[in-house]
Amino acid sequence: GTFLGFNILVDSRGVLTHRVPMDEGHRFDVHQIASKINERTKIIYVANPNNPTGTYVRKDEFEDFMAKVPDHVLVIWDEAYFENVNELEDYPDSMMYRHDNVITLRTFSKAYGLAGMRIGYGLAHHSLIESILKVRLPFEPSVPALVAGHVALSDDDHLEHVLEMNQRELPRIFNKMKELGLDPIPSAANFIMMRRPSADNADAMVEALMRRGLVVRGLRPFGFLDGIRITVGKPEANDLLLESLEEIVHLHHRFEG
Repeated sequence: GTFLGFNILVDSRGVLTHRVPMDEGHRFDVHQIASKINERTKIIYVANPNNPTGTYVRKDEFEDFMAKVPDHVLVIWDEAYFENVNELEDYPDSMMYRHDNVITLRTFSKAYGLAGMRIGYGLAHHSLIESILKVRLPFEPSVPALVAGHVALSDDDHLEHVLEMNQRELPRIFNKMKELGLDPIPSAANFIMMRRPSADNADAMVEALMRRGLVVRGLRPFGFLDGIRITVGKPEANDLLLESLEEIVHLHHRFEG
């Protein structure tokens, strides 16, 4: 139930992987992850906040978990949605701890809006970075992507606008979804995940929204057969989303009755 790209890369290389189920709140069970560490463990991957659930590991959990991880095990903390959560008091900025066996991953694809440029960055001990440079493809990222990332770092107005809009619109969508009985999962990112009564029900809702011009993500590939992830958009797009969800729910109840 985490970032699809990582699973694809691991599976394509035939790497033996231990996948630990999430807890009932759709959160990573870091205690169970720690219990799976053995002498052959090389890498642990944690997306924080997680995609597609929007949940996150708290500071106390992070500290307890890292105390149990041997120094020779590399821990990847994927903080793609860092800008959305870095002001939460219980969110652990993994860079602040300065662990030598941690690499922190961040991106310009989310809050900075440069998804099409495919540019992100990693922060880690110099020995880790040196190892990565040995196998990094020589011409990635592209020069235009590097320029765009550099400019984005100085565009504070855009970043503040995006974060402010998300802070305002996400609760509006979440509350309306709860009102409609859709059981959304509390999210610290810029999207909301919900689970439907069945996989067929989820597929039908994705299709119904598509017919209304709204593209949402069915979560079959992520392991949530009955899951849907909805990104927070601009206010006018969110208005259409909420109107459409209300129509779909009312239609469903009418046909059930």
